[in-house]
Amino acid sequence: MTSVKVRLYIYRATSEGTYPVVYQVIHHRVKKVIYSSYYLPVKCFDNKSGRVISRRSYKLKDCDEMNRHIGNVCKRLQSTIDFLEQRDSEYTTSDIVDLYKSFKNGCRVKVYMEKLIMQFEQEHKYATLNSYQSTLHRLQKFIGNKNFLFSDITPLWLNHFIVWLKKSGVKENTVNFYCRVLRATYNRANSEGIDGALSDSPFNKVTFGTVKTVKRAIDGESIKRIAHADVKNDRHLELARDLFLFSFYSRGMPFIDMACLKYKNLIGDVIYYNRHKTGQPMRVKLVPQLMKLIEKYRNEGQYVLPILRVSDRSLYSQYRTELRKFNNSLKMLSFALNLKIPLTSYVPRHSWATLAHNDGAPLSVISQSLGHTSEKITDTYLKALDPVIVDSLNERMSFRYF
Repeated sequence: MTSVKVRLYIYRATSEGTYPVVYQVIHHRVKKVIYSSYYLPVKCFDNKSGRVISRRSYKLKDCDEMNRHIGNVCKRLQSTIDFLEQRDSEYTTSDIVDLYKSFKNGCRVKVYMEKLIMQFEQEHKYATLNSYQSTLHRLQKFIGNKNFLFSDITPLWLNHFIVWLKKSGVKENTVNFYCRVLRATYNRANSEGIDGALSDSPFNKVTFGTVKTVKRAIDGESIKRIAHADVKNDRHLELARDLFLFSFYSRGMPFIDMACLKYKNLIGDVIYYNRHKTGQPMRVKLVPQLMKLIEKYRNEGQYVLPILRVSDRSLYSQYRTELRKFNNSLKMLSFALNLKIPLTSYVPRHSWATLAHNDGAPLSVISQSLGHTSEKITDTYLKALDPVIVDSLNERMSFRYF
């Protein structure tokens, strides 16, 4: 049992008759004290509530501000304890105090990001976890063993980091991706009151755009070829083909959501689930093609599709392994079918959006179908229209106004 209490430390009186306000951390009955910068007379502090109080005979102008600061420190101490608890290993009261001080004296970015990564794993937000993990990996390569703090992140440092990423061969969109994750980390640290993370963020002075990427959608004929491909002699290709089709027929369900889909998510002829990336609630009607795939892989476990297994191994580790296998098998399937656009786990989602758009579906409908939080996100899926459609449109316009 670990506790944090605020006390007036009556064993250290000053010559003015005041006493220091301290934070008392107790873990396994071992006590450690952290001194605050406040010194108060006994009558201006309530030990029971751990709050500063004003008396008529001794009014405090900054009473509310002091209580606000004390509350923030207690939150940081509790956050430190939660972080150590999540590591699932023994720790001492000294560990709590030492780690808290590393946060207090300008939090180490590495430690804070590791804390977030553990939190994402607990919440099964594997896609977000992977984004933060890959960003931290790049960041550590750049900063080395330096005790890097949030206060070290400046516009100048950001420019150096961006230049280094580009010189390392990282593509423009990936550079922007790393910077956006780092910005989200910085903003979150600021909202939690972490020292060094300022409200006037250095990221406000840097613009992150996007570069047009290679088209990820395939046409309807290619979808049909995949659906009727003869892959029964290769169970890896067969599973990859079926997972690809499951994603397409479920309106582009992401791989992480397919992996975590459980039988309890199937109610009647509808799939109900929340997107792991955004938490957006989703409802997908079970079309015959989906029902056929569900029956094909029906099992006694809790997961609908044969991706994750309940074991001592980390579910995240399983997910990463299976995603890698899935993409490798899709490459082989692309080669076997001689497809112009290589298949990846993203292709069914982009293909569904593009084909729906070509079929005349409004942007708002496609956005809602994909579970996007903004139509701007959907718009990026659809910018690279099939040139054949554009050419056909131009021919119709030319003949119409000749």
